[in-house]
Amino acid sequence: METEAPEFTLAEVLEMESLYKEKGEESLSEKCCQEVATKFSSSAHRIGKASIQCKQVESWFHEKHNRMAAKDTEHTSFKAFVSSLRNKASGSSSPATSGQVVPLTDTIRTPYKSKAERVAELSDLRYEALSAKDGAWFDVASFLNYRVLYSGEIEVRVRFSGFNHDEDEWVNMRRAVRERSIPLEPSECDKIKVGDPVLCYRANADHALYSDAHILEIERNIHDAEACSCMFLVRFDYDNTEAKVDLTQVCCRPT
Repeated sequence: METEAPEFTLAEVLEMESLYKEKGEESLSEKCCQEVATKFSSSAHRIGKASIQCKQVESWFHEKHNRMAAKDTEHTSFKAFVSSLRNKASGSSSPATSGQVVPLTDTIRTPYKSKAERVAELSDLRYEALSAKDGAWFDVASFLNYRVLYSGEIEVRVRFSGFNHDEDEWVNMRRAVRERSIPLEPSECDKIKVGDPVLCYRANADHALYSDAHILEIERNIHDAEACSCMFLVRFDYDNTEAKVDLTQVCCRPT
C-alpha cells in the first residue's frame, strides 16, 4: 500500500510562493523542483519523518501556475461589473457623483442559517462585502447604488443577505467587494492546502462572524463522503489568533 505523501508546512509553502514570484515558469523545471525537494527533505524539522518528493513540489508549482493563469480568464462577471461602474464614473461631469445600480436580487434572506446552507439555497448570490461595522464578510443581496469619490475611488451601497435596510453600508468597491467564498463538500476537503487563504467562521460570547484567515496545519483523517472529520488549524488575519476548526467552518476563496 502506498503511504500518503507528507503535507507541506506553512514555511515551505511561503518559500515556494516566494520562489514562484521570483522565477515564474522557471520554477516548474525538474531541476528546480528537485532542488526544492532535497532542501525541504534535509531540513532539521523533517528528521525522522517522510521526505518531500520532487513530484510533490512539481505538482505544487504546476497548480500555482495554473491558478495564476486562470485569473486572467475567470471571474468575468465580477470584472464586467467593476468595469461598468468605472465606465459610468469616467463619463461623469463631476468629480463626485452617484447613481443607481441594478440589484442582484430583491429577496431578503434569514441570517440564522450557516453559510453552507444559505449558499445551497441561494446560488444566485455572487459577491460578498466587508462590513466596516464588525470587520466581517457577508453575502451581498443587492447593490443599491454607487458613488464616485473626489479621489476617483468607487463606493457601492450594499444590502447584506438576511438583513434589512437599516444595515445597508457604503463599501469601497476595490477593497471591500469580492466574489463569494465557497463552502466545500466533505469529499472536497483535499482541495484545502497549507497556506491557503480561507473565509472562516468564528463564534464567541460577543459575535459569530466570517473572517479572513490562513491555513497553518491540516490534520487529515479517513472519512466517507457524508461527513469530513479532518481538522484545520487557522490563523485569523485581523488579530493573528489561532483556532482549530472543521470543514463546516471553512469556505475556500475562488482561485
